Amino acid sequence: MNMMSHPLGMFPKTLDDPVIDRCFEARLPEQIEAVLQLLGDALAVMHDDSERASARLVQAIGLLQPVTPALPPSARGSGGLVGWQIQRVDHFIDQHLESPIRTPQLAATCNLSVSHFSHAFKQALGVAPLAYVARRRIEAARQVMLVSSASLTEIALGHGFCDQSHFCRTFRREVGLSPKTWRRMFGARN
Repeated sequence: MNMMSHPLGMFPKTLDDPVIDRCFEARLPEQIEAVLQLLGDALAVMHDDSERASARLVQAIGLLQPVTPALPPSARGSGGLVGWQIQRVDHFIDQHLESPIRTPQLAATCNLSVSHFSHAFKQALGVAPLAYVARRRIEAARQVMLVSSASLTEIALGHGFCDQSHFCRTFRREVGLSPKTWRRMFGARN
């Protein structure tokens, strides 16, 4: 494969490492190719056009963000939670991440009945409240795994999971990789 046609070809290969060699030889998933192309574009124009470079970086970050399900057509109208309500829910989740969180507690933060809250929440965010809580817990756990060498059990218990097994199942469902594999690829080194 021609190195210039490969998405990594725009970056200098300075380390002699078999893992890096495999990266340069591998056919990358389309999304990763797009991110690398955007990063390469940003790098190329960084000194001459910082605004364009910033735009490319924002686009790359957007491709890397977990995808939030698209809102169903019925959710585009009225009836969903409004911004301040979502902020209150997010704040409550952040403050109680390590504790069990139940839908009635979330509904109380918005002064809504459980039924109305659940319906409005799903309309606004496209997922059920407790699925959203699980997603937020996993995202917080990923942030800890980036900088900490704490055990997966400690991370699981510190983020509201009853045990490591539940954490691992939820992590795999949300991220597509086991926590151990994800940490090996992206996380803190011991």
